[in-house]
Amino acid sequence: MYLQGEFDFGIPEPPWRPKRPDRVFYGLFLQPKDYSRFADCQNRLCSQCGITGSRLLCQRFHVSLQHVGDYKRLRTKTIFAAARSGRRIAMPEFEVTFRHFRSFPGRPATRGSPAKHPFVLLAEDGPVCELSTKIGAEMLREGLKASDGFVPHLTLAYDQKLVPQQPIDPISFVAREFILVHSLRGLKKYVFPECWPLSAM
Repeated sequence: MYLQGEFDFGIPEPPWRPKRPDRVFYGLFLQPKDYSRFADCQNRLCSQCGITGSRLLCQRFHVSLQHVGDYKRLRTKTIFAAARSGRRIAMPEFEVTFRHFRSFPGRPATRGSPAKHPFVLLAEDGPVCELSTKIGAEMLREGLKASDGFVPHLTLAYDQKLVPQQPIDPISFVAREFILVHSLRGLKKYVFPECWPLSAM
């Protein structure tokens, strides 16, 4: 007698998905011309700090501005409210500069799962923080939760190590639009429901 599951039919297992697989946030993405500079920075800092965990692909490099939420099932009304919040923002283009890096606490170790700490570049105070604050205020108007102490950052990698804050030679890029992002967690895929240009001066 054979038990169910004993045969290999060649069907690949589906990718692991978290309990809340749908994440929504606002972000600033790099342009392709910026990829190589930031990839070089990623390689240099990861080697310097002994970061051996998973590194983000340069095409996924972005500055997180505000976190809308993680959901078991993303509802249309959430995207609608987040989009209404973004549409009310008006700002000129600006430069985002990073002068420090560090690890965030991230996810602690659990049984069978090691710690996962984001290794990030910290955005300097200025227009990027102003944009984060403006988005947060509009989110609250729409009944969404927002952080008044959100730290804009660019994640380079995830690792078990916790690296204290340290300075680097400045590295920057010009932000020309901000984007509402639907992240399909576990699938390493982003969907962009809406984006808004930052007006050129």
